[in-house]
Amino acid sequence: MARAPWIKARDKGDGIKLPAAFRLPRLGWDDARLPSFATALLHGSTLRLAVTGLSRAGKSVFITALVHDLLAFPRLPSRLPLFGALDDLAGRVTGVEVALPAVAEIQPFPFDRNLRAMAADPPRWPDGTRDVAEIAVDIRFRPRGFLHRRDAEATLRVVIVDYPGEWLLDLPMLDRDFAAWSADMLAMARQGPRAAAAADWLAFLATHPPTATHDALVAERAHELYRDYLLACRDLGMAYLQPGRFLQPGDWTDPGLLHFCPLPPGGGPGSLGAVMAGRFEAYKQAARARFFDRHFRRFDRQIVLVDVLQALHAGPAAFGDTTRALTEIAGAFRVGGGLLARLFGSRIGRVLYAATKADHVPAMQREHLRQLLANVLRAPILDADTRGADTAAMAIASVRCTVEDEAVLDGRPTPVVRGVPLTGFRQVKFFAGTIPIKPPPPDDRFWSRPFFAMPRFQPPRLDPDVNAGIGHVGLDEALDFLLADRLR
Repeated sequence: MARAPWIKARDKGDGIKLPAAFRLPRLGWDDARLPSFATALLHGSTLRLAVTGLSRAGKSVFITALVHDLLAFPRLPSRLPLFGALDDLAGRVTGVEVALPAVAEIQPFPFDRNLRAMAADPPRWPDGTRDVAEIAVDIRFRPRGFLHRRDAEATLRVVIVDYPGEWLLDLPMLDRDFAAWSADMLAMARQGPRAAAAADWLAFLATHPPTATHDALVAERAHELYRDYLLACRDLGMAYLQPGRFLQPGDWTDPGLLHFCPLPPGGGPGSLGAVMAGRFEAYKQAARARFFDRHFRRFDRQIVLVDVLQALHAGPAAFGDTTRALTEIAGAFRVGGGLLARLFGSRIGRVLYAATKADHVPAMQREHLRQLLANVLRAPILDADTRGADTAAMAIASVRCTVEDEAVLDGRPTPVVRGVPLTGFRQVKFFAGTIPIKPPPPDDRFWSRPFFAMPRFQPPRLDPDVNAGIGHVGLDEALDFLLADRLR
């Protein structure tokens, strides 16, 4: 029987061949994968990274270095060797650019101005920001997995939000009433180094009891003396200073929200005590509405920078103060039942605590610095782990301004660091002392040992070229924890 003209069997029995019009097109490997637009939709996202720090921890420098090194990463991945190392991120990031700000009413982070400061002759550290500022960076990358085409890309937009660390210290006071908060602050003001700083303020309160009739000038003067006391405490190295906007008011211009201070109990309607208690509550409501409700609800990740070395050198009182501040802040970041979740529905998924200025100690001491911070935060970190939070402690220097060296101390060669002091011209060697792994008790012999004054080193001359990057200690590890999981 004659075969149909469109079917032709091969002589060797190797199947049937259809005419070209009936054949399916030959599919290449990429044809079986997701189209590029699907990859972009699946993996493109926005991550809001909040950056803050306890007083003088160097957050402006951190953000500037972070952005600068990210911009250099596609061409110079060796600047950030641990950033996505396990996921071959260096081979998958195709470009990084600074993006236009999405929210016009928030001031832009002064990245270009900071670069100019650090590229000047001589280089200088950039000024700190005094209000909320943000900068956005777009990271283009090729996602992992056989489902994606070889040329498919996605974009992670990282919105970095900078805010004063002083404001973070308002968190622990948001669920307290005026009487309990005042009792705590007054007790602290009468102890240790704080007592001398608080003398004028406490003397003023002694002559103006809370039961006295409210007087606007008296309230304003009490506030000024209390604020001066907080500023003096900050100069002594103290960190637990509330309210935070007394030190860094930002855009607040309404004195009615600020003219209060802690008071002893007492006072009926119309009294100094009653009016200040009302202002305390108004302050909390305004802080919640203007910052925590407005910004914290949108944060995905948080890094808190801490100058642990300066706290150690300031003595046991300052170190204990810093420990309390960190512990209460860490408690507020807990996932599932923490203050942020309870008050603001916060969705912060990862929190990194970083001890800054790790370049002020030789390499063998940096792990001690990290362990000290981790042990200070041991209880809240363990609690966060049980609630499913990702929390870490690291030691970093976002801009490395020293090199390793050696000096002879007490007749023995000792590792030290060497750098140019802020007001000097020649490099000097510096030994910060032995860093303890655990917080020393107030009566420990550690505090009786002599310490060198903590120097301030000049920054290295920064190359403003975005392809150059800048030296650091641990910034790549911090970025790996904060961002790498969103670039897979």
